Amino acid sequence: MPRILSDESLDTLFRNAAAQPVWLDRPVGDTLLRALWELVKLGPVSDRSCSARILFLRSAEAKERLALALPPGERAALRTASIAAILASELGAAADGALTIAEALPRVLAVRDGALRGAYLTLAARSLGLACRPMWDFHAETVQAAFFPDGTAIATFLCALGYGDETRCDPAPPRRDLDEAGQIL
Repeated sequence: MPRILSDESLDTLFRNAAAQPVWLDRPVGDTLLRALWELVKLGPVSDRSCSARILFLRSAEAKERLALALPPGERAALRTASIAAILASELGAAADGALTIAEALPRVLAVRDGALRGAYLTLAARSLGLACRPMWDFHAETVQAAFFPDGTAIATFLCALGYGDETRCDPAPPRRDLDEAGQIL
């Protein structure tokens, strides 16, 4: 039976959460990355979902290949983070590169499910004590060429991960109340 999380947990996941701009020089171990994936893979997605893949980039060379796909303002945060994560959805490669309507639908679902998985990655990382910097503004074709050149997966979400320097983190911007942002019908 679901239960309400503690205020401390909700603070960690939501209330005190902000995109991390500055990282501590502290490595993230393989055991923690495995635990992170074990949580991410459990999040519900659509019934017609594509299988997920994740790449955890630790080396400077791998992060540099990914940095080429980012706007200049995001590159420093990626390079200095302990880990850069690429979430992708597996696809079948089209023989001639052209997409039929039947082949295009899985791409649309892959992107939607990738957004969900990106949210799960962010929440799972925070729940395991990691800071996150989600990166949605990236050149997908550059990521594809560098990490999925066979065309069997589509990158859907990028995230820098590590231990954030909380003394150099701006608070999250103010959010609107429900009365301003929505309604109950």
